[in-house]
Amino acid sequence: MRSISAFTLAALKQQARDRTSIFFMIVLPIAIMVIIGTTFGGATETEILVVGDPSTETDRLVSELNALDGIVGSREPDEEAARSQLRRFDAEAAIVAEADGSWTFIGNESSDGSLAARAIAQRAIDRLVLPPGSPQPVVDVRDIGENRFIAQSPFSLTAAQNLVLFTFITALTAGGIIVRARRSGVLRRALSTPAGVGAITIGLAGSWFVLALVQSLLIYLVGALAFDVNWGDPFGSVVLLILFALVGSGAGVLVGALFPSEDQVNSIGPPLALILAALGGCMVPTEVFPDFLLTVSRLTPHHWALEGWKDLIFDRESLSGIGTEVAVLAGYALSLLGLASAALRRQLN
Repeated sequence: MRSISAFTLAALKQQARDRTSIFFMIVLPIAIMVIIGTTFGGATETEILVVGDPSTETDRLVSELNALDGIVGSREPDEEAARSQLRRFDAEAAIVAEADGSWTFIGNESSDGSLAARAIAQRAIDRLVLPPGSPQPVVDVRDIGENRFIAQSPFSLTAAQNLVLFTFITALTAGGIIVRARRSGVLRRALSTPAGVGAITIGLAGSWFVLALVQSLLIYLVGALAFDVNWGDPFGSVVLLILFALVGSGAGVLVGALFPSEDQVNSIGPPLALILAALGGCMVPTEVFPDFLLTVSRLTPHHWALEGWKDLIFDRESLSGIGTEVAVLAGYALSLLGLASAALRRQLN
């Protein structure tokens, strides 16, 4: 245990002296969380244009739209100008008042809000054409998930994505320390001590585990305390943090054992980590992935970690509700740690 602790502390001290790694561990994840959460996570208003000459009907439609929460109804006399705004995503949709008294809905298929805007427009028009004094139509809203309609911090999703993204990147790029120790002969000289290859492997994996866990906890605490992120069930959160830290430590030691030079770790490690993160849903939510890409996404540990966090944060699942994600991440952790141990043994022997 003394040998394992010594290797763990030595690796952590080297990492702590690297200012670049500190930046990627702490500063950058929090900065990205703030930027993305502020830009895309807050409450937004959907603008729907009403195209047509001023009239009682168009005036009433604009008023009906503005009476809805989160909707801004604006008048635009020119249809081509309205289409131009839709192409630039300045508005979500347009409703054109036709000469025969009908209404035409125009939306941008590449806009995520266009489908929702169509339902809103239909609702406003239905209320518009009802005879005065008639009862308003009743809309039956049903929750297809459990506890989904709860207040959420606008930083909830991006906090989870950044936790998974940067934990893995830091663990992977820190593998350069192992390459440096191998090339300098430090690890080979350690074989002459009572510490065997097993203790060296466990010590290195332990240091990467501590590194990944510390970074995960920092993002977790900053998200909860500074950005009001409710991470959900504490037991489930602890299990996810530990398992993905083990996944990161296994990947970091494996990279350090396989790559022949520190430059290769620094040049190949980050792009590889970013590709895996993008496929796993750290850049764009997997809900918008096509079927083929979703199948590929399930091959990454990032996908399962994010699915677990989504279940905890948005669906308020307990530890038992993320059993599949926990099992898959445990399998990834054991596999990567096993491969890393075998590769490091081969290098040292």
